[in-house]
Amino acid sequence: MAAAITTTSTTLEGQLFEVANALQASELALPEASRPNRISIAYDTENLGVTISVNFSVNNTVSGSQSTFSPIAYLP
Repeated sequence: MAAAITTTSTTLEGQLFEVANALQASELALPEASRPNRISIAYDTENLGVTISVNFSVNNTVSGSQSTFSPIAYLP
């Protein structure tokens, strides 16, 4: 399981950006042969934006009429 990170941003958007960067750094720290490629961060410098794409496998738990999804850990 990957280590928890502490964010410093005071906004949810900033925290998402920090978590995405930490997740991408954790992926890139793995050997290239076994490295997953489940997160991408695309910077749009012209329009001052960023697009974060993430693809996780999930568990689905159903209780009555309630369905809950939780990501499956994939980083060591």
